Amino acid sequence: MHRSDSPADVLYLALGPRRLTAAGAHTARLAAEGHSVTLAVTSENVNTPAGVTVRRVTSPAQARALAEAAEVTYAGDAEALAAVYGLATRLEPSADPRRRPGPADLAVVTPWYPSPDDAFAGAFVRAATGAVREHFARISVLHTQSWFYPPGRLRGQLLGVAAERQAVSSGNTVVFDDAEGEVARVAVPTPAGGDYLAYADEQTAALRSALPTGRIEAPVVHAHTGIMGGVVAARLARPDARLVVTEHATYLSKVFAQPGARHRYARMLDRADALLCVSASLRDQLAGFFPAHTGKLHVVPNAIDFGAFTVRPEPPKAPHRWLYLGRLMEHKGVLTLIDAFAAVAAEDPALTLTLVGSGPLTDTVDARIAALGLTGRITRRPPVEPDRVTALLHEHDVLTHASVRETFGMTIVEAVATGTPVLVALSEGPAETLAGLSGVAGETFAPTTDPAVIVAAYRRLRDGFGTLDMAAARAALDARYGRAAVAAQLLTAYRGGSSGGTPMPIPARPQRSGAVLPEAATRAARRVIRKFR
Repeated sequence: MHRSDSPADVLYLALGPRRLTAAGAHTARLAAEGHSVTLAVTSENVNTPAGVTVRRVTSPAQARALAEAAEVTYAGDAEALAAVYGLATRLEPSADPRRRPGPADLAVVTPWYPSPDDAFAGAFVRAATGAVREHFARISVLHTQSWFYPPGRLRGQLLGVAAERQAVSSGNTVVFDDAEGEVARVAVPTPAGGDYLAYADEQTAALRSALPTGRIEAPVVHAHTGIMGGVVAARLARPDARLVVTEHATYLSKVFAQPGARHRYARMLDRADALLCVSASLRDQLAGFFPAHTGKLHVVPNAIDFGAFTVRPEPPKAPHRWLYLGRLMEHKGVLTLIDAFAAVAAEDPALTLTLVGSGPLTDTVDARIAALGLTGRITRRPPVEPDRVTALLHEHDVLTHASVRETFGMTIVEAVATGTPVLVALSEGPAETLAGLSGVAGETFAPTTDPAVIVAAYRRLRDGFGTLDMAAARAALDARYGRAAVAAQLLTAYRGGSSGGTPMPIPARPQRSGAVLPEAATRAARRVIRKFR
């Protein structure tokens, strides 16, 4: 195997549709380091990085033949891992491929964290970690990153078992340092389709394989999202570790509708010392599901680093340039926002809308824009790095946020931090976030799927635009959600050691050798049985 810093003929395989952004970032890095890089893909829609040769393949067998001939092969998604099962491969470029997570004073376990695949994912986790960074000598961020593959029954499980084994044999983890501490990005081949019990099981097995002792070696463990990070941490934390879990999820009702999920969440709560909810509405929801654990439930919001957001030099003169910043998903209200914009754009040729993000509605959004004849006035851009958010907000006059379901709404606070007015649906989280600031930070409206509601709110914003007080709004939100305020609450939650909650059992290790078919058949049967329990 070539040293990572020695020029080589490199093959990077991205055979599925889900990790092409990461493939572009990683191959661009490899090319910049002087390697001769071929990116093998099945997709027709690939942005080719400079210095990278793209080769389209039509079958796993063809991809495997290329890998067998390459000096160095990177398998960048679950489909690629399965195709090269048994070969020597890597997962992503690394300065030290053999490095493994070290012991820490605070370990952060999270299924989401900013990465080359998605610069937005888990920005709130990074912000919370950054808020307490100066209080711990060693912080370890354990990011269990799902590499999704089509679930299928037996066929999907065959791919999954091969991908999991290949990920582990390839090291399954890349460890590096960033501003928040040591980050371990763990590749977790995961069946798509929202099986939350499977998600947590896959993440537990992958992280356990990545940890030198099989345990999280830290006296304080902070996990994010209960059914995933919380369950993983409750299984792998040391018995004497204090376990704090933050819940952000907007989809808990969907989670608890799955057989066994509510029971597993309750077992996680048995082990946890505190569960922090990013809003009071989320705490109330969990208290309704788990009344016996209300004493462990506390409200601690997401942290915002106001110092990282420069206030725009001049306030916008009119709300002409709209901006949406986030995922393109149904509950985010993006299509309703587009229809509302179309109505007011017909009256005012100065209006524009920029949509920044990606997600399952990407193609639908593009089709809606074209059908409305608004190509050119509505622009869609890919996600941007977090350090580009301030400049993006400065380039626009108003942040729009039409989500019908939101536990917090970080981009709303970030917009106000830059002095950018907002036009926001008051779903649960934003209703708390902007309490008392309607007419001060911008205009609000009830969550809706009716574009006319947003149109009416926009007209109120337009008519009162000159009376907004963005400086007062910024000061109010800094006092609520600034790093110092949230850090103090997190540090309080971290104190006290473990209360001796009941440990969660660790599932048996998956088989790492032998024929793939028997294990795949067992898993497929287990998933079917679980649906009827």
